[in-house]
Amino acid sequence: MTKNIIIGVLVFISAFLVVYANIKAKDAEKQTIMAQLNLELAKENEAEAREQERRAVEAAARALIEQRKAEELQIQLDECKK
Repeated sequence: MTKNIIIGVLVFISAFLVVYANIKAKDAEKQTIMAQLNLELAKENEAEAREQERRAVEAAARALIEQRKAEELQIQLDECKK
């Protein structure tokens, strides 16, 4: 009799653990999918950031060129005033 009770308790515990493991496996799968989506989003954001950085460098270079042109024109204007 006690043997049957022990077996019944063990079966119940085993069934509970199987269900619990299944739930955790599904949660882990969801987390994996979310991690993959986040990785893709991070890669897209990284590419966009690099493009924006390239544009900023180009804009800075153009601004520097324009500043040099303005300085040269100012020098020429000063020479003409003399």
